[in-house]
Amino acid sequence: MFFATSEGQTRRIATRIASVLHDLGFESRAIDVAGGDAADIDWTHVRGALVGASLHAGKHQKTAERFVKAHVGDLSGVPTVFFTVSLSAAPKNAKEVAAAADLAKAFPIACGWSPARIASVAGRLAYLQYGFFIRWVMKRIAKKEGAPTDTSRDYELTEWEEVDGLARDIARRIHTRAAVA
Repeated sequence: MFFATSEGQTRRIATRIASVLHDLGFESRAIDVAGGDAADIDWTHVRGALVGASLHAGKHQKTAERFVKAHVGDLSGVPTVFFTVSLSAAPKNAKEVAAAADLAKAFPIACGWSPARIASVAGRLAYLQYGFFIRWVMKRIAKKEGAPTDTSRDYELTEWEEVDGLARDIARRIHTRAAVA
């Protein structure tokens, strides 16, 4: 489970996925692609992989892009899932949800990768982590989208059952591949 994060929600999601996979009998861990552990992966032991990156102002982290491009051959050799984490995946505005899904689909293509599944997962409004300016901007966006605007607390918008489903999906794909191999 590889991830890139800005405010920590993608890390939380990656950790949850790794935990669900562990419960399903897989040796799994969440690895930040910005850290040294990502460079030390022995791909001969990898039976499947998920890559998650958060989306900010229409772009994913450069560290995620560099990781996928550097390991596209390894990723292409096993069942894979890409997911993006974005507040745009949560609003009531169908156009925003569709735009987030389109950006999620564009990322692997731009990296030359074809994961078996691409998902767009809602993130969280982390008002308490934002500085003054970002908090003000996020509050304006939230108001426009009908999201919570009380900046005295954070708001969890992630659908955790959807996250668990990503883990179960990659587990099925790994088992299916093993059965036909």
